[in-house]
Amino acid sequence: MTLNEYKLSCELFGHSLDVRAVAEGINCIISASRDKTAKIWNAEGAGYVEATTLKDHSNFISSLCVLEGGQLICTGSNDATICVYTPGSVVPITVLKGHTNTVSTMAAGFEPNSLVSGSWDKTARIWTIAGFGPSQSNSLVGHEAAIWAVVTLSTGYYVTGSADRNIYFWNKKGEKVKVFKGHTDCVRGLVEIGRGGLISCGNDATIKIWSEDGECVKELFGHSNYIYTMALNKAIGQDVFVTGSEDSTIRMWNSSGELGDAITLPAQSVWSVACLANGDIVTGTSDAVVRVFTKDPSRYANETVMKAFNVAVQQRKVDTEMELGGMKVSELPGPESLLTEGEEGQTKIVRHTDGKLMCYQWTKNEWICLGDVTGASGGSQNNSGKVLHEGIEYDFVFNVDISDSAPAIKLPYNVGEDPWMAAQKFIHKHELPQVYLEQVANFIIKNSERTAPSMTAPVSSGYQDPFTGGARYIPGGGSSNSNNAGMVDPFTGASSYRSAEARSEVTSNSPRTTISTGIRHFPHSKRVTFDICDSSKVLNKLNEFNSKVESDILRISTEQLQDLDKLTQVAPKDYENAIQTLHQLLKWPKDLLFPILDIFRLAVRHDGICSVLVTPDCLQKLIESCAQSAANQLMVTRCFVNMLNHEVGVNLVKSRFLDIVREFCRIKQGSQNLQIAISSFYLNVTVWQIEFADREIVRLTTEGLLESLKWMTDLEALYRAYQSLGNLTCTPFGQITSAQIISVDVVVDKIRDFMSDVLPTGFEKLNEIARDLTAAL
Repeated sequence: MTLNEYKLSCELFGHSLDVRAVAEGINCIISASRDKTAKIWNAEGAGYVEATTLKDHSNFISSLCVLEGGQLICTGSNDATICVYTPGSVVPITVLKGHTNTVSTMAAGFEPNSLVSGSWDKTARIWTIAGFGPSQSNSLVGHEAAIWAVVTLSTGYYVTGSADRNIYFWNKKGEKVKVFKGHTDCVRGLVEIGRGGLISCGNDATIKIWSEDGECVKELFGHSNYIYTMALNKAIGQDVFVTGSEDSTIRMWNSSGELGDAITLPAQSVWSVACLANGDIVTGTSDAVVRVFTKDPSRYANETVMKAFNVAVQQRKVDTEMELGGMKVSELPGPESLLTEGEEGQTKIVRHTDGKLMCYQWTKNEWICLGDVTGASGGSQNNSGKVLHEGIEYDFVFNVDISDSAPAIKLPYNVGEDPWMAAQKFIHKHELPQVYLEQVANFIIKNSERTAPSMTAPVSSGYQDPFTGGARYIPGGGSSNSNNAGMVDPFTGASSYRSAEARSEVTSNSPRTTISTGIRHFPHSKRVTFDICDSSKVLNKLNEFNSKVESDILRISTEQLQDLDKLTQVAPKDYENAIQTLHQLLKWPKDLLFPILDIFRLAVRHDGICSVLVTPDCLQKLIESCAQSAANQLMVTRCFVNMLNHEVGVNLVKSRFLDIVREFCRIKQGSQNLQIAISSFYLNVTVWQIEFADREIVRLTTEGLLESLKWMTDLEALYRAYQSLGNLTCTPFGQITSAQIISVDVVVDKIRDFMSDVLPTGFEKLNEIARDLTAAL
C-alpha cells in the first residue's frame, strides 16, 4: 500500500480559520481551530456531517487528545487551559488550569483518565481526571523553549520535543533521564514506532529515527519546508506513518523511506494529520477545511468534488510559483490583513480566496479597493523591456555600495511600488541598520519615476468587502498606526505590482548609494505619531455630546465647534479661540471626554499649540482621564505619543513621567489599538533616551514596558515594545535595562518563544527581533 492509492473522500467545511488539530473519536472526527471552536463530525454514509460545536475557550484551540477509546475529548488552547468533554456534551466536565501559555500538544498518559500536555510555557504537565475534579500530578520542567510535541512510550517514558531542538525522556516520577540531540530547528512531532522506538520531525524539514541510546539511525527527507505533524497509520503497517508540512503536502513513510508520491493540498500549511482505524487519513489545514483521504474506492469523492479539488490543487501549484514584483503570490497577505489599520496613503496587494489579486489603499481610516492587479511575472527581459534580477522583472535595479572593499549589491524597484516598502525590504534582506531606511527610500524616490499601478478595473469610489468583494463599510475605529514608514512591515504593507509601462534597462552606470552595515531592528531612531482622523465624525460626536451637557456654562456654540476643526489641520492657523474652547471642554463629564481628547491628540502634534494648550492643570487632567474609561485611555495615550515628537512635548512628559508610567502600569488588558498606543509611547521615549539618556527615566521606562509586556498580545504592539527594549539596551544604562528584563521571567519566556514560534505572514520580524534582543541581553 502506498500513498498513491489514496484519493480524496470528502471535505468538511464549517470552521472559519485554520484547523490546527484533528483526531478520531467514536464513529466521528474531531477538529479544532483558530476560530476558538472544536467540532465533532459524525460518520454518515461514506462521509461526515457536523454534529456538535464546542465553544468554551476564549482563544484559539491548538491541540486535541482523545482518551479512553473516545470517552473523553480534551482540547488545549492559547488561553492556557484544557477543556475536557464527554461525547455528546457541549459543556466541559472539567477545565484543567496550570499552564501559563498556549497548550500546544497533548497525549494520553499511562494511567486511566490521565493526560500529558506540553505548552509554550516550556513545561509539560501530567494530569489525572477524576470524576468532575482534576488533580494535577508532576510537572516536567527542563526545556529552555516552548514544548511542541509529547508522546508516551510503551516502555514507560514520557517524551517531549521542544523549540530548543532537544528531545527529553522523563520517567513516571517526572525525572529527566536522557536527552536526544540532532534536530537543527524546533521539534514539532513525535510518535512511537514498534515498542519503545521513536520517530521525530521538525522545522528543519527532516524526519529522524532514533535508537534507544539516542543515536539517530536514519534520516528521511522529502518535505521542502517545516514538518508540523505526524501520525501512525497502523491499519497499513506497524511502522507506517504520515506527515504534514508547510509545503502544502502530506507524505507517507515507513522506516525504509517514502511510500508513494506526496499528496498536494490547496492550502499553505498542513497543521495536523490523523490516521483512522480504517486506514483513512484526515488533515487540518490553513484554509479552514478538514479533508479525508481514503484508499477504499467505495469512499472516493464523487466526480464533481474530485474535479473541484484537483482544480484547487493545480491553482495552488501555480500560485506557489507565481511571482509579482519580486514576491511570491502565495506569500501575499489574505483578506484578513484588511482588518488591520494602515497608514494614510499606504497600499497593499491582497490575495482573495478566489485567487484574485486586488490593490487596496488606506485612505481616511479605511482600506479602499483600487482595482485588480495585473502583472504576475511571466515575460522576459526581451519582450517586457524590464530588467531581470534573480529571475524577476523590475523597472529599476540600482547599485548600492555597502563598503569600499565589497562589490555593490542590487536594489530592485518597480514603478508604483512604495519606495519606503522597497527600502525596508532591502534593509531586511541585507541586514542593514534601520537608521538607513530614510536614506535608501529617498534615494529610490530621487532616481525613479513614480506612476500609478496597472489596473484592469476602474478605481472604485466605494468600499469593498475584503472577503467577498461586495460593497460593505469597513469600520476604522481610529488609527493604530504611525506616519513613520519605518514602522511598517514590508511583507504586509508592500505595494509591489507591475507598472503600466515598461522602463528602459538600468545599466551599470545607474545611480549608486553608499551605506554601511549593522543591526537590523534597533536602535530605532524614528518617532511615531497618530495622525489619521476623520474630523467630521469627531465633530459630529462632539455636537451630539454637547446636547447632553447639563451645564449651560460648559456647552459650546456652533461657531466654537467649527473653530475646533482648525486644530485637526496639518498646519493650523488662528487657533487661539479653539484652544480656549478645548480647555472648556476638558471640564465635561468623563464619559463624554473621548472625542475631545481625539482633537487634543491632533493639536499637540504642533509644538506651538502644545506650549499654550498643555498647562500644568491640563496635564493633570490628561493623567486623571487615563483611568476613567477604556476610550479615554486610548486617546490620552495617543496624546502623549504625539507630544513626544517635539522638545516642548518631551519636557512636558518628562515633568510628569513617573505619574504617566504609573497610570500605564495599572492597565492590565486592552484592545489592539490601546496596546499599539502604549508600545508606541515607550518607543518614542526610548528614541528620546538614545539621544539624551537619563538614568531614572531609563529605569522607569524599562519597568513600565515590562509590566505592559506581561499582558500584551497584539503582534505589532509586541514588535514596537521589543524595539523599545532594544533601544534601551543601546543607552549608556543598557546594563541596568538588561538586568531588569532578565529578572522578569514571563517577558523573557515570551521573547524566547517568538524565536521559534510560527507567526502569521508579515510578522516574521518578531522572530528576528527576538533573536536580536536575546543576543543583546
